[in-house]
Amino acid sequence: METKTLPELGYTLHTRKRSIAIIWTAVITITCIQFEVFYFTLHYAAHKKRDKALEVPTTIMLVLSVLTILYRSWLLMKKGSKCRVTGGRWYSMDFFNYTAILGFAIVTAVLSIATADEDVDMRMASIPQAIILYLAGGLLTITAITCSLGLKLPISMSSTPRGSVCKPGVFVVVEDIVAVDGGGGEEFRRAWSARYEASKTFRRMLVQLNWFWGVGSVAVAIVTTVVVYVVNDLNVVFAIDAPFREEPALTILRPFETRNNAWGCKAFYYHAGRGSLAAEDGFQ
Repeated sequence: METKTLPELGYTLHTRKRSIAIIWTAVITITCIQFEVFYFTLHYAAHKKRDKALEVPTTIMLVLSVLTILYRSWLLMKKGSKCRVTGGRWYSMDFFNYTAILGFAIVTAVLSIATADEDVDMRMASIPQAIILYLAGGLLTITAITCSLGLKLPISMSSTPRGSVCKPGVFVVVEDIVAVDGGGGEEFRRAWSARYEASKTFRRMLVQLNWFWGVGSVAVAIVTTVVVYVVNDLNVVFAIDAPFREEPALTILRPFETRNNAWGCKAFYYHAGRGSLAAEDGFQ
């Protein structure tokens, strides 16, 4: 009798711990720490007006965001690209890139309006992180609903072509980030899709994570919005809000994510004879 084996991803995070640490240190510094340092230093120590105090950190974040999006677009569109979406043309970008561009455009518009006058609208200037969470969480929640209903995609989502049954948004996010930013390339995109199609347990895990991150992100965004527009002291609003600029749900959701990943690993790598959940898929 032929033994079925689960498709290998050919990718591990164990050898990339240093890179992950460097990237997240940079993200936290750029989106959180430098905002706090520059704003309070320039506004209270250098006695600059709020618009000038926010000008420096906002410019730094926006410039670096543009450079990041351009670099990522170049990786996807350059001649001989190895991380392009499966079946994509040279000018094709992945779904994550399109979403990043949309989010950047919205945040830039909001910050421009908030800081247009000398009397800065601090509440509006503190809302971009909630906007990103509404966008990301909303997309994840929508894909969770469409996936549960078995609806077909009206547009392509990275390597999932238009007309295919919708997959969880988490599936697309992981595919795009690992393939491009993580260096997994087209091989990872194909392996990731093969794993999804082969394993019922894997699909179930992604659906659960998709619901949790989608609904969780929207919930955190709502709480953040309430804080921004209810708290009277604007400095408190800015100080409390800044640490949540990038991924406010990370700490809250980490225990659930860890538990699910551990459950998923058992399903993927334990032998069926040891009572593995992989037995549900018929893999050994």
